Amino acid sequence: MQPSPPPAPEGPRLARLRALGVLDTLPDRAYDGIAALAQTLCDTPIALVSLVDAERQWFKARIGLPLSETPRDWSFCAIAIQTPGEVLVIEDVRHDPRVQHHPLLREQPDLGFYAGAPIVTADGLALGTVCVMDVRPRRLSAPQVDGLRHLAALSATLLEQGAQDVETLKRNEVRLNRTVALLERKTVEQQRFIYMLSHDLREPVNTINNFSSLLVEDHQAELMPAAQRYLGFVREGGRRIGRLLDDLVEFAQLDTHPLRIEPVDPAALAQHVTQDLAPVLQRCQGRIEINTALPVVMADAGLLRVALHNLVSNALKFTRPGIPPVVTVGASRSGELDQIHVSDNGVGIAQEHQGRIFGLFNRLHNRRRYDGTGLGLPICQRIAELHQGRLTLDSSTDAGSRFTLHLPPAGRA
Repeated sequence: MQPSPPPAPEGPRLARLRALGVLDTLPDRAYDGIAALAQTLCDTPIALVSLVDAERQWFKARIGLPLSETPRDWSFCAIAIQTPGEVLVIEDVRHDPRVQHHPLLREQPDLGFYAGAPIVTADGLALGTVCVMDVRPRRLSAPQVDGLRHLAALSATLLEQGAQDVETLKRNEVRLNRTVALLERKTVEQQRFIYMLSHDLREPVNTINNFSSLLVEDHQAELMPAAQRYLGFVREGGRRIGRLLDDLVEFAQLDTHPLRIEPVDPAALAQHVTQDLAPVLQRCQGRIEINTALPVVMADAGLLRVALHNLVSNALKFTRPGIPPVVTVGASRSGELDQIHVSDNGVGIAQEHQGRIFGLFNRLHNRRRYDGTGLGLPICQRIAELHQGRLTLDSSTDAGSRFTLHLPPAGRA
C-alpha cells in the first residue's frame, strides 16, 4: 500500500484546520481528558487526539507515545479521515490488506492494532481522529467503537467552539460526568470480581485440596492402585485451579494497583528473583546470569519484580531436552527508553505463533510437557502498559527467546 493519499476536498479541510489556530498549541486538559477516556474505554497503551495536516499528523493530546508529531506518510489517521462517517478499526495491522505495506509498519514493526474515529466538523470536514493503538492484535466491542465516535464528536465540538460557548461546555461536562460514572461502575464490578475470585471460588478449591491431602496422608495405603491414581488426578487438578486463581487475582488487581514510581535497581530485583526461584534452578540444573551494570530505572518496584519473576520463570520452564537452561538479565538504553531484557537458550517461539502468546490463557504447548496457566505473559504485558511502556519479543524456534520491557519517559513521571 502506498502512503496515505489526501482525502478530497483537501483545500477546504486544511483551511479550516489552520483557521482554528489549534496546531502547535500547548497541552489542554480537555483534550488530555478525552485521550485518557479513550485509553480507559478501549484498555490500550496508546491513545491520541490526532490532527492531520498537509505533511504531518500532530497530536493535541497523547498517552503512551513520546512523539508530538509524525510524518503524514506514517499516519493511519490519514486513512481514517477519508471515510468521515466510519470508525476505522484494524484488528491486526500485520495481516490487514488495507495497511499491509504501510510505511508505519517499517517504523513501528511491533504495532498490532489501530482504531480511529474521525473528528468531523458540522459541515463534514474531517480534521483528524481520536485513536487508540496497541502492540498486539485485538478487537473492540460495539460499545467501545461507539464510545470512540462520541469522543471524536466531543473533540470536534471543542475545536469549533472553543471555551466561549458556556452552554456547550456544560453539555460536554455532563457527557464527561456520565462517562466517569460508567468508569466508576466498571471499577466497582471489577472489585466484586476480585472478591469472588479471592473468596467465593477460593473456599471450595481449598476444601478440595485440603481433604484430598488428608486422604493421601491417612488412607492412601488402603486404596486400590486405580483409586490412588484417580486421587492423584484430583490433587493435581485442585493445585492447578489454585494456581489459576492466584494468577487471575493478580491480573485483575493490576488495574487497581496504585503505581509508586521510584528509582529501581533491576540488578537487585533480579537477585531477589534468583533467590525466589532457587528450588526451580536446582531442579532444572539451570543458572541465571545478571549484568550487574544495569542502569537504575524509574518504575514501580513491586510490579517490576512480578514481571521479572514471570519472565525468568518462563525462561527456566521452556527448555530444550537435555540442555540446562541459561537465562540472562540485561538492560540497555535507547534514547530515553530504558529496556530490560530477559534472554534464554530455550525452545523459542515460531514467528507465526508470536502474536498469540500475549493473549489471556493462550498456550502453545501441551500442559503435560510445560505446566502453566497462560496468564504469565499477559500479566507482564499489562505491567508494561501501566508504566506507559510495552513488552516485545525476539525469538525463533530452537534458538531461544528475548523478551524486552520498554519503559518510556512517561514511566518516570
